[in-house]
Amino acid sequence: MHLKRLAAPSTYKIPRKGYKFVPRPKPGRHPLNMSLPLAVVLRDIMGLATTYIEAKKIIRLGKVLVDGEVVREARFAIGLMDIVSIPSTNKNYRVVPRFRRGLELLEISEDEAKIKPCQVKRKQHVDGGSIQFTLHDGRNLQFPPNSPEVHSISVGDTFLIELPSKTVRTVFKRVEGSYCLITAGSRMGLHGKLISMEVERRYPAKRHAVIESSIGRVTTILDYFMPVGEDKPWITLY
Repeated sequence: MHLKRLAAPSTYKIPRKGYKFVPRPKPGRHPLNMSLPLAVVLRDIMGLATTYIEAKKIIRLGKVLVDGEVVREARFAIGLMDIVSIPSTNKNYRVVPRFRRGLELLEISEDEAKIKPCQVKRKQHVDGGSIQFTLHDGRNLQFPPNSPEVHSISVGDTFLIELPSKTVRTVFKRVEGSYCLITAGSRMGLHGKLISMEVERRYPAKRHAVIESSIGRVTTILDYFMPVGEDKPWITLY
C-alpha cells in the first residue's frame, strides 16, 4: 500500500467531476507534505470506501483506531510511524518509509501494533522543573528532573512507547552501532547499523552520518534518520 506525498496546497481545491476530493489534513501531528487525511487513507489506500463521504462515515462511527485510540476526525493527519487499526477486520498497519517509494502502509501483527518508536525532536525544562520531550509525532512527554536516565536522553534518541498507555518501554540512543532508519531525503527507507556520525557542527554545513544499508554504506544528514533498535530493529521494516 502506497502513501503518496501531497503536493502544493493548490491541489486541495475542490476538483471537477470525475476527480477524487483530497482535503487538507488537519494540522498538528505531521508536516503537510508527509501526511494524508485519515479518510483518504481509508478510501485510496485501504480500499474500505469508494468515496470520501463513505470513509468519513466509517471514521465517525468509531471504526478506526490510530495509535490505539478511536479517531472520529476525517482530516486527522496520518504520518510516519502512526499505527492505523481496523478492529472489525483485525488488521493493523504502520506508516513506514520504503526506499524510492515514499511512505507506505505496512501490515503488522497485533502485538507489534502496541508499540511505536517516537524520535525526540526537542528537550526542554517546563514550569515546575519537569523535563519535557517533544516527539516527532507532536506528542509531549514530561518526566521529573531527578532521574539520571532522563538527563542522559538527547535530541535524536528514540522512545519506544506502549500504546495506548504511552508508557516508555525503552530508549534507543543515537550512537554508533545502533540500528537506524532513514526517514527523509533521497535515501529515505534504507535502514541498517550506524557506522559513524559527525560530532562537531561546522556552520553552515550540516552534520552527516554513515549507515550500513542493504545497498551498501550510504551517507545521510544527521537529522534524516532515527534509531529503531540496538542490534536489530524492534519493528517490521521493508
